[in-house]
Amino acid sequence: MEPTLRHETIHPSPMAARLGRRLRPGRRRMLARDTAPWRAAAAGMWAAGGAMAALGALGAPTGFGAGFDIAGAVALHTIGLLLAGSLVAWLLAVLHLALPGFACGAALFALSEVALILFFGDLGLWFSLGFAFFSVGTLALAGTAARMTFSRRFGWRRKLGAWLAVAGALLAVGATTAASGGTAAEPAALPSPEAAGEAIAPLRADDPSRPGSYAFEAFTYGSGQDRHRPEYGEGAAVVSASVDGSAYIRNWAWLRERFWGFDETSLPLNGRVWMPEGEGPFPLALIVHGNHLMEDFSDGGYAYLGEQLASRGIAAVSVDENFLNFSVWSGIPDEDMKPRAWLLLQHIRQLQAFAADASTPFYDRIDFDRIALIGHSRGGQAAAMAAAADQWFGEGAGLPDPDSYSIAGVAALAPTDTAVDGRVTRLTDVSYLVLQGAADADITSFYGERQYGRAGFSPSSEGFKASLYVDGANHGQFNTTWGSKDEAMPAALFLRSPSLSGEDQRQIAKAYLTAFAETVLKGESGYEALFRDYRAGALFLPDTGYWSRYESAAFVPVARFEETSDIEAPADRIDAEAAGTSYWTHEETTDRDGRKTGNRAVALKWEEEARYTLLAEEAMDGPFAGEKEGGSVSLVFSMSDGAADRGGESETEPESGPESPDRPDAEGGAAEPQPGEAGISLSEAEVELADASGASARVAISDVMPILPSPATTFTYFSLLEETMDDGKYDESVQAVFQTYELPLELFAEANPAFDPDEIVRITFLFPEGPGEAMLDDIGFS
Repeated sequence: MEPTLRHETIHPSPMAARLGRRLRPGRRRMLARDTAPWRAAAAGMWAAGGAMAALGALGAPTGFGAGFDIAGAVALHTIGLLLAGSLVAWLLAVLHLALPGFACGAALFALSEVALILFFGDLGLWFSLGFAFFSVGTLALAGTAARMTFSRRFGWRRKLGAWLAVAGALLAVGATTAASGGTAAEPAALPSPEAAGEAIAPLRADDPSRPGSYAFEAFTYGSGQDRHRPEYGEGAAVVSASVDGSAYIRNWAWLRERFWGFDETSLPLNGRVWMPEGEGPFPLALIVHGNHLMEDFSDGGYAYLGEQLASRGIAAVSVDENFLNFSVWSGIPDEDMKPRAWLLLQHIRQLQAFAADASTPFYDRIDFDRIALIGHSRGGQAAAMAAAADQWFGEGAGLPDPDSYSIAGVAALAPTDTAVDGRVTRLTDVSYLVLQGAADADITSFYGERQYGRAGFSPSSEGFKASLYVDGANHGQFNTTWGSKDEAMPAALFLRSPSLSGEDQRQIAKAYLTAFAETVLKGESGYEALFRDYRAGALFLPDTGYWSRYESAAFVPVARFEETSDIEAPADRIDAEAAGTSYWTHEETTDRDGRKTGNRAVALKWEEEARYTLLAEEAMDGPFAGEKEGGSVSLVFSMSDGAADRGGESETEPESGPESPDRPDAEGGAAEPQPGEAGISLSEAEVELADASGASARVAISDVMPILPSPATTFTYFSLLEETMDDGKYDESVQAVFQTYELPLELFAEANPAFDPDEIVRITFLFPEGPGEAMLDDIGFS
């Protein structure tokens, strides 16, 4: 007989059974404490976290479109909140804690999510935590109030109380915002030409912001294989070659290759072209963007400039370098400045090949002896580097023959000025223009002023350099696609919009860049007055505050303060003395962040009245002898109120003169003037000239040009963010900016007919009202 199999049921021990039941609470038990109001609060938390996840997705695009990114972020957020809520509900049920488990889990997840997204958006730990608690808590309370509103279980008093609590939270934040700085200050008004009468030289050319008389056609050239932009793919009018940039790029991430379909060995040459109609040949302007999110293409944002220049008879190309830009997913190539400049020169080489090919629309229509480079942000620095190619690229770089083209000018919009290989660009006999906004929340310091200082000219050159600092202008609005916020989401949520509109900001860029291109590429001299004095553009420039500098090759310096550290002898054969100053030294200027700029100036500080004098044994303006009768010679100098230099870090101790005790540091010494106070004393400043016989004449600076204090900018809605966002990037509201003043010598002759402008031996700057401080630089004649 076969054995009978016996089945025996093994029952767990009573302790194991109890443990199993405890670890497997039923759904009803897990959610027992999550009543309707708590579920409504969890819905509010879901909304708070979902909104922040959507904002974070906008700041980290994948390239599949904003809809896909937002939907994906909200879906992941929802899954995470459900898992976190369920896990915490299970844990609390296991522990037999009488708490709404799912709501607690949702709160922990939403708070962590919001705080982490803000923290990694460079908003600082404490602000990120505080805003997370406020946003999640307020929307949770709003969810509960909404649930109570539609429930019969609660009376109207409790419903009203819930909504009053929500309103109170919102009002508290509004009051905090107002107490933290209120609204941004309105920019100062542009003085009218009539304000100083004949002191403003007339503009001897038409409005440069208006279109010219040329019709033009727009088309593109490109690889013909672009994955994301048909205008560089099958829509390209001309197919360009690819170039190998591996000599300058070391870390091309595999995600970057997957996105673009190429690596550093086969970089495309893509460009948007606006070509004037007619035979030509036409001057060429290359426009190059800066660093922006790689997936948010930047090169189309300069169509307003391309169309304007083409209407003026200048062939314009907006160069595509988006594949070198930053991506949240693949970073940015190391030391990307050199490949940006190298690529810009590769476009010149490619255009030369097109211009020699009768089958292309470029054939014999480009004048490569008249080229201007225009760059924005990192593109502004790349343009300067490309114009000084011999400083950066040796033989074998595959660049066009330097004798086959000529770059006459470089224009930069809010450029960077990063040292590459420990070096910076020095332009020689290349005209330079830089525009910078005071409300630039990306490039907060005026880095372009450093390149301005490093641009020089030989005596025979016809070049010039000019700068324009614009109150209320930001970084992104020079490009039509970058927008009014200079940071990506979610940080952009907390930045104030600039006081200048995008249309006004681009009006300024269009006017100055057109005038610059007309001057350096077509020899139009009628726009010189605009660069020398922004008031010459009062009829077409938006109403805001401007600070400008200008210097031509005709400038003859008396003192630049770079030559020596001896404050009593600032230049060869020039002596100096000061009276009434509490501080007097030559020092390197600093930017908004307290970093050295590479430019030295004389710094003065006084409490009551002060004067600063330059003296010489022979006529300072001797090179202009015989030219003064027509009033064509002016005393020229740059002056700043020094607002950003107070308390700045110094690498060396200041030189102390006879009347200049060591400068108080940032922690002690005399109380510092507030931003703008220095401008009050400067507004009464005068200049006195004396000739060899002792006759003198005095002119008030404000009789020729108004003296405006450096503008102050409030970047964010909360004072805490000004100090902590992006490591204190916005901590300083003011950057001192120089303004060039030109005082015609004929004004001094009119003030005292006995004064001989041919024999100037003394220049004295008088500051009759204190306390105040100022910096003087580039004093000479033009």
